[in-house]
Amino acid sequence: MHYLKQLPVQLIISILLAFGLGSLLDLFYVSLFYSISTVFIQILIFILPFMVFSFIFRALANSQRGSLSLLLLIFAGVTLSSTIALTTSNVLGQLVLPFLGLTHSPDFISKFTSQVTPLFAINLPPLVGTEKAMLSGIFLGIAVSFLNERNAFKIRLQQFSIRFSDSITLFLKRVFIPLLPLYVFGFCLKLSYDQALLHLFQQFGKVFLFSMTLLISYMFLLYFIGSGANFARTRQNLKLMTPAGLTAFSTMSSAATMPVTLTCAYETTKDRDYTDLIIPSTTNIHMLGDALTIMITALTLLSIFGMPWPGFETFLPFAMAYSLATLSCVGAPGASVLVVLPVLQNHLGFTPEMISILTTIYILQDSFGTTGNVLGNGAFALIIQRIRNRIKQTTPAYALAESETKLP
Repeated sequence: MHYLKQLPVQLIISILLAFGLGSLLDLFYVSLFYSISTVFIQILIFILPFMVFSFIFRALANSQRGSLSLLLLIFAGVTLSSTIALTTSNVLGQLVLPFLGLTHSPDFISKFTSQVTPLFAINLPPLVGTEKAMLSGIFLGIAVSFLNERNAFKIRLQQFSIRFSDSITLFLKRVFIPLLPLYVFGFCLKLSYDQALLHLFQQFGKVFLFSMTLLISYMFLLYFIGSGANFARTRQNLKLMTPAGLTAFSTMSSAATMPVTLTCAYETTKDRDYTDLIIPSTTNIHMLGDALTIMITALTLLSIFGMPWPGFETFLPFAMAYSLATLSCVGAPGASVLVVLPVLQNHLGFTPEMISILTTIYILQDSFGTTGNVLGNGAFALIIQRIRNRIKQTTPAYALAESETKLP
């Protein structure tokens, strides 16, 4: 029965139970579990700014002066990479989704005005906005990094940053991840009671296949570029990264997979010092698999709810805000979607109902998204290495402090 402890198995069981019990339970019990799911997401959104601040502040406050420019360069590269992935997903999604039979579904939307309402709720207004938390973490982290290494105040701040981020990580591991099946059960139970669950999967089945096709194709293209447009090297590098991909699929966590990712990336880059810098730096902030799948899911829900797809003037600020928001992410199951929820609300007009559905779908396909995240980081390391080597060849005086720096 050891397999019952695996999160993907627990999530599948939660969905099956919700589907089977939705028509059998009284309204009171359905509302009770739905209330628990609602409180769960409210608490997570409340602590989100603290999570954003803690991880950015820790990364920058504990970086050495000589590595700061490289660290910011990595952040810029990750932001550009995420923006390109979102743009690709948006363009292809708007081209392909109309052929998958997606239509505005008033019947589906009406399910969210049913009798199932929360029995209780908690009012947790955010103490600070996510954007302000991110900017505060950046500016304070940079300021601390420029203090003298022996400065007692700097040492205390660095220790605080580590303890603070560790406490957030502990919450994610001990509370958030174990309660994910309960959250999925409560929300899916409501959908099942309203007879919307089956319709959700009917609408999303073709979209899921399209998302997976896009994810696989995009990963292959990245490795093809990182391998110097050589098919043999591309196949070899993908083969070397396979253990990391399989580990990511089973753990649903880029952070938990990082030791395996490091080992695999050593084999592809042939540069241990470089790999020791690039993989830890990008594990929590470079989520290409999520960027591709979340964008497709967002477009799908906009269609179902009869809302317009984003034009260029709407998409560009959304893509930039999304890419910046992921710099504060953590590679834990389900964590990426929490960081971008405010972005979806502010830029694409997502309603609370749409947020709940997107979160549920994201969690259901998180194994595939995490696999894309990990494989994407392996490809990113190869691409950046090729760019770095090209700069060294053309600029002999070029030197960076990668070999001397590791992020904590």
